[in-house]
Amino acid sequence: MRKIKCEDYEVTYEETDMIKQAVFDRVMKYFTEHEAFNGESIMQCDSPQIDAPSVLADIADNIIKFKYI
Repeated sequence: MRKIKCEDYEVTYEETDMIKQAVFDRVMKYFTEHEAFNGESIMQCDSPQIDAPSVLADIADNIIKFKYI
């Protein structure tokens, strides 16, 4: 179990090889779906920019599953 201490709370999460692989797979899916394989195409095309928050939310909620204390 890993912890991140913030000013008013702590966040815990598991760090396993399975979770790391799932995060990598989800990020690679994002790059492939948007055909965005460099920073310039990610930053200058609308579709990758619009979808990025949803991808991060999916990773946080469904893969890493942060828990607040």
